[in-house]
Amino acid sequence: MKALRYKPRRATALLALFGFVLGALVIGGASAASATPGTLSAAAVSPADAPQSIDIWIRQQADRSNVAGIGATVTGPGGFSQTVTTGDDGHALVGIANPGSYTVEVDVATIPAAQGALKGVNPRVVAVSADNKAVPAYFILSNVAATPTPGDTNSPGQSSNSDGGPTLAEIILPRVATGLIFGLLLALAAIGVSLIYGTTGLNNFAHGELVTFGGLVGYMVSGVAHLPGWVGIIAALLAGGAFGYVQDLGLWKPLRKRGVALIPLMIVSIGLSLALRYLYQFIFGPGLLVTPNDSSAFLKLGPVSLRSTDVSSPIICILVLLLVAFLLVRTRIGKATRAVADNRSLAAASGINVEQVIRIVWVAGGALAGLAGALIGYYQPVNWETGASILLLIFAAVTLGGLGTTFGALIGSLVIGLLVDLSTIFIPSNMKFVAALLVMIIILIFRPQGILGRKSRIG
Repeated sequence: MKALRYKPRRATALLALFGFVLGALVIGGASAASATPGTLSAAAVSPADAPQSIDIWIRQQADRSNVAGIGATVTGPGGFSQTVTTGDDGHALVGIANPGSYTVEVDVATIPAAQGALKGVNPRVVAVSADNKAVPAYFILSNVAATPTPGDTNSPGQSSNSDGGPTLAEIILPRVATGLIFGLLLALAAIGVSLIYGTTGLNNFAHGELVTFGGLVGYMVSGVAHLPGWVGIIAALLAGGAFGYVQDLGLWKPLRKRGVALIPLMIVSIGLSLALRYLYQFIFGPGLLVTPNDSSAFLKLGPVSLRSTDVSSPIICILVLLLVAFLLVRTRIGKATRAVADNRSLAAASGINVEQVIRIVWVAGGALAGLAGALIGYYQPVNWETGASILLLIFAAVTLGGLGTTFGALIGSLVIGLLVDLSTIFIPSNMKFVAALLVMIIILIFRPQGILGRKSRIG
């Protein structure tokens, strides 16, 4: 097989691209985080004309449905006070004339008894930076009506009776839809982890920060620069690939050349993860960053209501995953990658440039992680630890599917995504990750090599 050659000009171009993206992140993040002082105004400002705004969003915990007609009051510097009511989409946008800290308080008297009780902190303080629109203020309602009461023979998950409770389909189907969407987003990141592990043997704990990087790039392009969403997605894809290239060129290749063992390499990846995570926090702050998104229903299929991004994101994921499968199975570089993953020494002896293959894998893994981060930004708000919060699920998907198997990572991600959302039928939502990991452990007890993994031979 003809060896792939390293091209210095391409390396220089990618380094320049990465430097430009990183500089834009630093400058843009610092601009977004700084508050420009000015004359305080207590007058209400139209959200469309205001330089800043707060997005109050109230949702039902059980089915993630938006709750309309709930009142909330926002107070802040200069005697600012404005009372709003959530619309049909569960949102209420408040225009803010001056940056600063604002208090958002939901009027619990406006919450219908059927919607349950408000969970979490109320009131809560929201930090609004200069030129930062739609700063999120999320509130969750817990539908206590789903809990059996005296005289009610129905339990959660049973069909509804005359009291109008949800049917079994209304409980399960929305969770299946969101679970599949989350599983596909997880697969983009998990495949990158699997490719890197297959070719280098490294469990990269800094992979979550590649996901966060993509989400932040998407936010900067679409949320700060106000460019179309597809521009942010492409920018995150390219920037993620450049970041993966720079990581391998500047860190992992020198360590491989020095013959550093896998355990020290893993410790280095943990250190890199912490360094990048707190760098993101330093630049963007600890708050949630919301990429502009239309929250209205785009497609309704029975009890399942999907936004436009809930439809487009899975389509993008499926197309990219099909492209990855084609490249791995049908192209020369894909065959070389699989050969290196199977036996690196034999691949090198047959004329394959192993280092070039590993470099391409790092670029591909970074690009997939960046794309996943940008799409997650439309699924939920991003912040400095978005990737770290799902890193354990990424590793769980890779392990469940079979270490080093790309298609196994896809199947494992779909299983984990479904388990995460379906488990909230029976357990509190803050324990849903635990349920997914517990099921993974049970499956591995009966199939230690994973779903598509191969049994290792000894001797």
